[in-house]
Amino acid sequence: MFPKKFATLLFILSLVSLVACQPQEEVAELPTLAVLPTLTPSDTPTMTPSATNTPTATPTPTATATATFTPSNTPTNTLTPTITLTPTFTLTLTSTITNTPVSTNTPLPPTITNTPIFTNTPIAPQILSFNATATNVTANSSVTLVWSTDAESARIDQMNAQGQVSQTFNVIPTGSLPVTVPGNLGTLVVYRLTVFRGAAQDTRSVAITVQCATAWFFGNQYAPPNSGCPTGPQSSGAGAFQAFERGFMIYINDSNRNTIYGAQNQDARFITYGNGWDGTTTYSCFGTPTNGLQAPQEMFAWAYCNTNAPIGGWSGSVGFATTAIDKTNRTIQFEDTGAVYIDSPLGVFRFNNSTGTWSKIK
Repeated sequence: MFPKKFATLLFILSLVSLVACQPQEEVAELPTLAVLPTLTPSDTPTMTPSATNTPTATPTPTATATATFTPSNTPTNTLTPTITLTPTFTLTLTSTITNTPVSTNTPLPPTITNTPIFTNTPIAPQILSFNATATNVTANSSVTLVWSTDAESARIDQMNAQGQVSQTFNVIPTGSLPVTVPGNLGTLVVYRLTVFRGAAQDTRSVAITVQCATAWFFGNQYAPPNSGCPTGPQSSGAGAFQAFERGFMIYINDSNRNTIYGAQNQDARFITYGNGWDGTTTYSCFGTPTNGLQAPQEMFAWAYCNTNAPIGGWSGSVGFATTAIDKTNRTIQFEDTGAVYIDSPLGVFRFNNSTGTWSKIK
């Protein structure tokens, strides 16, 4: 018997021969059947490419890509040093400050001494001009002050010759001001302009000579520099004068003035009293004079025994009289400051009522 494998082969060959005897149309389907054997070989080639596909797994170039990430990390570290560069610039600035003051032992004072450069700049105010339309006028005349300055504010003071301020005007830095020159500040009136910028200031003065409308009976040249002008002409009347060891007394009766002026040498003080003597009464409160001295007489005796001296009693302040009473007429003239001028055998005396002091001017 034939083996079973050969029987199968014969069966297949018989089938092939039957197929070959069939018409052409059936032959076309055989190749499709004949394709079946090719299925087995197609499986084998697909297996080998899968083996060759392992190289596609080898594209470990992706691993090289990871290498590119590591260098990118290192440059980011280099960015942080750039931050430290900026402080170095601030350090160089501080070094320039320490270079300016050479005396490094005291850094603050050099910077302070440099600040006067700012004050040297034209911060200080300046008076460019200051004038008056007239500098020799009669009392109570009007003049105009004109000024030009480089300042923030200004002030004008009206003063006498001794610098005592009698009036102040707040003015603009550049302008003009009409003023009436008074006669009660003396024969010289000073206008002082002061300008300001911050704490700095500048001053300039204009002096105006005052010509009194009325002359002094004793001569204008003898009027004190700080005196005013006469309120009117002089007048004369009944009067008396007596000198004492340490002072004097003057009496005048003019224009209903019946007044006694008692003056002591100490502190050049004086006091006035209305005359209370009745014309006949005699007094002896002072005792008997010695060493050729004399007692006070008439209205002066009344004042000696009934009033007080500027300081204490008359006996202790002025002592006894050194001359007899002089009963000639007295001349009197008034100043617009309130002072009074009275003549005497010893000269002309000025009595300043505002200070209570006297002075001999001629």
